[in-house]
Amino acid sequence: MPTVSIIVPIYGVEQFIRKCAESLFSQTWTEIQYIFVDDGSPDRSAEILEEVLEAFPERKSQTAIIHQKNQGLPVVRKVGMGMATGEYIIQVDSDDWVEPDYISSLVEKAVDEDADVVYCDFFKEYEGRQPKIEREKDFFPTDGVMAVKAMHNSIIRAYMWNKLVKRDLINTEGLILPLYGYHEDIVFNTQILYNARKCVHLKRPLYHYRRRRSGSMTRAFIVKTRKHSALNMLHLYDSLPKDKGPVTTCGIDILLRAGWYSCIIMDFKLLSAYPEAVKILSEMKYVHNCRVPITKQVYTKMCCKILRLLWK
Repeated sequence: MPTVSIIVPIYGVEQFIRKCAESLFSQTWTEIQYIFVDDGSPDRSAEILEEVLEAFPERKSQTAIIHQKNQGLPVVRKVGMGMATGEYIIQVDSDDWVEPDYISSLVEKAVDEDADVVYCDFFKEYEGRQPKIEREKDFFPTDGVMAVKAMHNSIIRAYMWNKLVKRDLINTEGLILPLYGYHEDIVFNTQILYNARKCVHLKRPLYHYRRRRSGSMTRAFIVKTRKHSALNMLHLYDSLPKDKGPVTTCGIDILLRAGWYSCIIMDFKLLSAYPEAVKILSEMKYVHNCRVPITKQVYTKMCCKILRLLWK
């Protein structure tokens, strides 16, 4: 029975951690390593987790709870991956919860299909409303190259919590860390999925993704998240080798997302720090079937052309 390492970041989730932990400790699969990383949470999240664990004595020897100073989600994920010993790894957000056969169904599919990655459907949970089942799509060929291409173009979602991956795919020493927590899953999965031999879709919803209402969706918040996403994408492109790996197949997709977000918030100073990206975007041929529609590509290309003219 393959061992699965479940990594759970914890920060400010005292309202939700009990349900999350109970669903994880109640898994029908027995061979699990639980890694909870408390990222300096200012509330009682870690204490509540300890209380829940007392009700599952059979899981105590399988559970590690790490306490650290607040360093942000990207660092937490890397810490967890560095500690993982399971043959497979999956990430779970601590404000969500999972079905009892979440792990067993994913592992059995991976073993039956001899797959390096298995991704599943999920429930989108809304406060005061019925959940909505979100169906993932298939893509072909089923290797990691196409998985990354599909992810960057919204054929499949970039979420880490609906993807069981072979630990061998993760090089924690060479892993490029996202600069910020927004769209950090895209940065991680671009590197992790790319080397997979085979990725398969389990057509069952097994994960409950909680959509929390936020009062912070202001203009300032939107600008901040788009800026952080753009910086994450530009940093990823800048850090990856250009003669092999993800850049050779989806480099333009990475840059288009970064360019569009930078241009729509009119943060040209951000783009100016990456002249190679500006040059590529200003000279690109328009890409069809892309995450960034043609109309947005036109605007991004025009902005980058103007930016290059201003440099002269």
